[in-house]
Amino acid sequence: MKRILQGGFLTLSGVIGIVGIVIAAMQNPSTQWITPPGRMIISILENGLLVPVILALVLFVYGLYTLLKKDKQC
Repeated sequence: MKRILQGGFLTLSGVIGIVGIVIAAMQNPSTQWITPPGRMIISILENGLLVPVILALVLFVYGLYTLLKKDKQC
């Protein structure tokens, strides 16, 4: 039960962080349009949100890993 609560909290924190960053990037759109990475990624880079994006993605992935891993009990 403890593992499920931890994993759920971490996943939810990652999702909230990602949504917040997307909202912040949409409020201050990019002045450039570069086709390969896209406008959203350029907006994130121009606004200096790269470190929060990485942190939110790490929280999200680690939370999913915690939820999906199986216990090694015999």
